[in-house]
Amino acid sequence: MRLHDLSPAARQAAEMQAIRGEWEHAAFDQLLKELVTYATGMNNQLALLKRWMIAAIVVAVWCVIAGLKVIDNGEGAMGAAILVGGIAHLIVSVVFWRRPPKKALPKDALAMVQQLFRQVRQDLDAKVTVRVNVDLSGPTEAKRGERQELPARGFASRHQFVYADPWCQLRLQLRDGYTLTLRQLDQHVEVRRLKRKGTGYKTKTKYKKICRLTATIVPPGPVEWVGQPWVDPTWERLRVAKKKGLDVAVLDRWFVYKEKDAKPKQNPSGDEAVGMLYRLCSMRPVEAR
Repeated sequence: MRLHDLSPAARQAAEMQAIRGEWEHAAFDQLLKELVTYATGMNNQLALLKRWMIAAIVVAVWCVIAGLKVIDNGEGAMGAAILVGGIAHLIVSVVFWRRPPKKALPKDALAMVQQLFRQVRQDLDAKVTVRVNVDLSGPTEAKRGERQELPARGFASRHQFVYADPWCQLRLQLRDGYTLTLRQLDQHVEVRRLKRKGTGYKTKTKYKKICRLTATIVPPGPVEWVGQPWVDPTWERLRVAKKKGLDVAVLDRWFVYKEKDAKPKQNPSGDEAVGMLYRLCSMRPVEAR
């Protein structure tokens, strides 16, 4: 699916790289369906362009070698044409390779929102819209913090940048009047290490993505929560907080992903998010279930 194949609402979301506002259930489901399909197509296109880029590099190297040999044999015009053709093909490949990421959307993040919504939709109040504030632009330069110097630990120097990306906020109302909210804050940590090698230096970069998923259940009125669901003490925290005079239950869970060569694209799944919401719902009084 290409950009111009999307509906006006989906095209606007793809171009803005954001979903905001209040949505009817059917419209929101359709929007997510289109955006996931579009993001999948973009990922496939990027994979194709990567293969094309590798082939272009091989062709360019071959053209340089072949062109120089032809020139040495006294056929300067033909050799120059081979050289120019190979280099031109490489330049075109680079241009197409660099263009798509500007419009690419995070497939895993969109899939999480879609899975979550489809699993809880039957429990939602059909008369109440879904409030959405989703930022799909990812860890852009505008979200990057100040450079932080780190202990060298055997390297010539070490420093890091931290990108703060509060990309997802959803508000859903259940049929019984309880409200569920889900918020995800991502931190992308980029550690750069400068290593002395021979007479020069070499830079290596490692990436880590820390996702904090926060699920909250808000009662329609004063309530006494029943029991406490199982919580993993290593990665999760359950607490009761005051919000507008009401006791709300809040469950936080952290996820960590690491990569050596690129920013991690992994994201918590819809099943994991729904599991957190269901555990909070189990705290409601029996008559509310």
